[in-house]
Amino acid sequence: MRGMADPAEVRRQFRRFADTECKGYSDAYYGLALAVAADDTLTDFVASMPVTQPNLFLASVHLLAGAGDMPATGPALRAFLARRGDEVGAVMRARRTQTNEVGRCAVLLPALPAGPLALVEVGASAGLCLLLDEYAYDYGTARLGPAASPVRLRCAITGPAPLPATLPRIAWRRGLDLQPIDVRDADAARWLLACVWPDHHERRRRLEGALQVARARPPDVRAGDMVDALPGLLAEAPADARLVVFHSAALTYVRPERRRAFADVLAAASRERDVTWVSNEAPGVVSEVTALAAAPPPEGRFLLGRTHFHGGRRQRDELLAIAHPHGAELAWEARLP
Repeated sequence: MRGMADPAEVRRQFRRFADTECKGYSDAYYGLALAVAADDTLTDFVASMPVTQPNLFLASVHLLAGAGDMPATGPALRAFLARRGDEVGAVMRARRTQTNEVGRCAVLLPALPAGPLALVEVGASAGLCLLLDEYAYDYGTARLGPAASPVRLRCAITGPAPLPATLPRIAWRRGLDLQPIDVRDADAARWLLACVWPDHHERRRRLEGALQVARARPPDVRAGDMVDALPGLLAEAPADARLVVFHSAALTYVRPERRRAFADVLAAASRERDVTWVSNEAPGVVSEVTALAAAPPPEGRFLLGRTHFHGGRRQRDELLAIAHPHGAELAWEARLP
């Protein structure tokens, strides 16, 4: 049986989460994360869990309390655990955060080549980002996508981002995930919604809209490992479409050697056809992209990278932009041809 985590490390973990991910972005989670870090009872509860991730703990509370009754202060959170701590623990043992943040489509879109595309997403969760051509986009100076879409993604852009005039044509799309989420499963959908921070009302609305779109057109997401199952999935892609493999906040959860193995699979696939890899990850996850940054990016930001494979070899890595982790902002870095 796993022993208790170090409470001091849990306190540091929640303070980091508060300062780097929540401050200025979510007052609700900023206050609760600091409350956990300052309260021995709350810290010890989290330390007793197999996974001490702040998002997992807070999402578990959110699932049980509901958005309208989410504890707002440290004492309220402590009282909630006194009543329902066993239930919170059961959720934390059974679940893992599996956010399907459709806002990331707004930062991925400028990185995509012209269509027709064969899209593969690894770490696809419910596959909602595979439906990026079903959403409307508002970049401030440019709007595109179906105006009637129930999903409108707003993204503030700085720099010369190459926004397309129209959405790319997607000829074929598939997802890969260890535990795919069925969009028609009401319990799974409730968990996805619980992973949205309770004061992020627009994020919740667009997730609800994306689930509506996906239920009408369920994406094909296969169960499998992102390295072991990927070659077979890539082999299914039609030859007359440009093959693009993408992910957001997925490779961060696998070991460095598996990240290298993932890139090796893409290189091997490029012996038969060119492969474009679009990555949207925290600094350090794709080391070749991170090395291209002139300076460390702001805390809590992702690096949007693009890598080209041809003839069985990795040809070129590009650092395209610095991205907000939920797609709210995009600072374009790459020079346009």
